[in-house]
Amino acid sequence: MGHILPFPRLAPPWPCWVEALDPAATLVLTACIRPWVAAARCKEDPLPPLMAALEEALAPAAAGLSAHALMHGIALQASRMVEIGCPTCPAITPDETLLLHAVAEASLGVDHPAQFLGSMVHEPALIFLDPPLIGLARRLDAEGWHFRPRRVPVSVPADMVPWRH
Repeated sequence: MGHILPFPRLAPPWPCWVEALDPAATLVLTACIRPWVAAARCKEDPLPPLMAALEEALAPAAAGLSAHALMHGIALQASRMVEIGCPTCPAITPDETLLLHAVAEASLGVDHPAQFLGSMVHEPALIFLDPPLIGLARRLDAEGWHFRPRRVPVSVPADMVPWRH
């Protein structure tokens, strides 16, 4: 007589390419994170491009304020250089994966999703990143932009990042 053993289903890992992301993660990356950083790199106000990208994607405008607060907090409290790709880059950097994972965990109800950003932000500042993460996730959830569970990203050595150019 055989035994039936339950095998736990593991969440899938985060993909390395933008085209393989779910719609909600694609929205956060291409309409929130990358436009904000691209504008900041050009020394421009990052809020208008972020709001325009959300409007173009038919996403809730209220999510833009949370995304702006999140990215502004990271920009001010980063403990190291945070690698964010250009708006059209087809690959996803390890830091972008961490940001997406934090938003996804907030969407799934984690109390302190900013803990996943501990490798890029000073620890005392993490508590200030929880409200924008949770706000962004809830605003997107309310409009039907849902995240699926994913495995916690593992760090990738810098020389293994496929998008470096």
